[in-house]
Amino acid sequence: MTTDSSEPLDGTDPESVSPDDVDEAEVRAALASSSPLVKQTGVDVCETLAEADVDAVRPYLDDVAALADDDNAAIALRAIAVLDEVAGEDPAAMEGRVAGLVSAADAEVVDVQLTAATALGKLVVARPDLVAPYASRLAEAIRDTEPDPEPEDVGDLVDDRVTRRTIAEHVEGERKRRTSGRRTLVNVAVAVTEEEPEAAFDAAEGLVALLDDVDPGVAGGAVDALGELAKADPEVVAPASDRLTECLDHDRTVVRARAVRALGHLGDDAAVPDLRRVAEADDDEDVRELAAETADFLADAS
Repeated sequence: MTTDSSEPLDGTDPESVSPDDVDEAEVRAALASSSPLVKQTGVDVCETLAEADVDAVRPYLDDVAALADDDNAAIALRAIAVLDEVAGEDPAAMEGRVAGLVSAADAEVVDVQLTAATALGKLVVARPDLVAPYASRLAEAIRDTEPDPEPEDVGDLVDDRVTRRTIAEHVEGERKRRTSGRRTLVNVAVAVTEEEPEAAFDAAEGLVALLDDVDPGVAGGAVDALGELAKADPEVVAPASDRLTECLDHDRTVVRARAVRALGHLGDDAAVPDLRRVAEADDDEDVRELAAETADFLADAS
């Protein structure tokens, strides 16, 4: 479809468009437009095309991928939705088009991060090799979006009780979505270290920085990822031995259990005394048993 308008895709209804209805040059022009409204129309058209037939959106994938971290959240969300559809239907088509999703992983807008994380989670299952080169950047994105330990108190800013409650519910909702996005990203990092550990060795330092994360789900995921790296090459994680040992005293059982496993993969018998201590004193029976088994394994191997 062509028009006499100076704006590409003018008059197009993105929700009902089909491949035969659009001109490729117009779609490209819309995606490159300086007008946010025109650009969004272009992305909306691509989303409709992708939902109907991934092949129909292939000519525009590079343009769409470049918009995944657009400053306009509405455009970024639509672009990520297109890439998510492609990742689900034809993961191989995402080769060379992952960087934008990764850049969106530390977005200030919570829903952009969550949507990008969801798309990466889908892609890493089918093609971990496409995500692996970005493991270090994912760890950095998780660290950069760590929320404050306590939600913001708006009580001193707003007098009206109903308004305070509404704002508090909004803040809590955003906090939950942020938590979900960050946990999805750390699970992506774990999946990468399981399937493509050598490609993720440079993420070790960033993962260590997550061991103190306010969210135990993130801290535990970082421990798991470091354990997978240690399984592939203990020397990569050896500098973090003391930090992993400190995790044996984490207040969350799941983190302590994962730390025991990671130390087993690391193979450093210097951890044996701490593992013996955990085996005797931990509050959780399963952790005690795992620590005892791991201590025996490391002692026997030394």
